Amino acid sequence: MKAAAAAFLLAAAGAAGHARNLPVPVPAPPPAAQAPLAPPTNPGPAPAPPLTTISPLLLGPGVGSSAAPAPSMPLAAPIDQQKLQSYRNDLLDQQRALDRAGVSPADPHYRDIQQQLLRLNNASPP
Repeated sequence: MKAAAAAFLLAAAGAAGHARNLPVPVPAPPPAAQAPLAPPTNPGPAPAPPLTTISPLLLGPGVGSSAAPAPSMPLAAPIDQQKLQSYRNDLLDQQRALDRAGVSPADPHYRDIQQQLLRLNNASPP
């Protein structure tokens, strides 16, 4: 048994000795510093294509030669009116939600919504 223990210790010592002789890895050198790139420059506006590149099919009779311009589709409402209507609808939705939640009309938040609706209704027709 002592012989086995001695053999084990010798093998361990030999392995440790071999481990000491192994080369230590050297860290890689830092990458070479490159010169910073210049900021991009604005090349300016792109040149307009010449008018001769328009397809002759688009320039056929009836397409660019009409005397009166084609009537445009009227918008449902100007954008500002659409925004006001959307804001009014949002206020009404908030008021309905407060009603469903059982909030009293005397509540400050409810009164604030009512005042905003009154200002909108007095400022512009629905």
